[in-house]
Amino acid sequence: MRVLFVSISIFISSFALSFCNPALPNPKTNLVSFPLTFTSGEPIRLTDYKGKVVILDFRATWCEPCTKAVPVVNKWRRSVPEKDFVFLGVNSDEHEELKKIKTHIKSLSMEYPSVLDPEWKLTENYEVDGIPCLLVFNREGQLVYRQAGIDVTDLPGLLVRSKVWMQ
Repeated sequence: MRVLFVSISIFISSFALSFCNPALPNPKTNLVSFPLTFTSGEPIRLTDYKGKVVILDFRATWCEPCTKAVPVVNKWRRSVPEKDFVFLGVNSDEHEELKKIKTHIKSLSMEYPSVLDPEWKLTENYEVDGIPCLLVFNREGQLVYRQAGIDVTDLPGLLVRSKVWMQ
C-alpha cells in the first residue's frame, strides 16, 4: 500500500510541476505562436513580436463601446515609441464579411492593423469574456495587464504603465 501511495504522490507531483513550471510558456498568459491573418491577408504569429510590448485590442464591428475605444488606443499608440510597442486590433466577428470589417476599420480611422479571429482562437485562449478588452504583453511575451472597457479617462494611466512595460 505504501508503494502505491508513493507512486501516486510522485505522479501527482510531476504532473503538477509540468503545469506550474514557470520555465514552460503558458498559452493563456504568453504570446501564442499559432497562425493568424491580418485583414490584409498577410499571415502573422504573435510570437513574431517578442522583444516589443504587444497590445491587443479585442473588438467587433457591432460593438459600440469598441468604436469609442479606438480613438483612445490611437492616442495611446501615438504617445509611445513605435520601436518598443506593437498595437493590434483583434476582430472577433464570427460571420461578418471581410469587406465590411475593412470598411468599418477605415471609418474608425484605426491607426493600427487588425487580425481576424472569427473562430475565437485568441478570444478563447486568453479568456476574453467581454469587449472591448485590452491585453498587454511585456517584451518577454508574458501577459502583464488586462482591461475590460476603454475610456478616454484611462489614457493617463495607460501612459504611466507604458513606461514600466517598456523597461
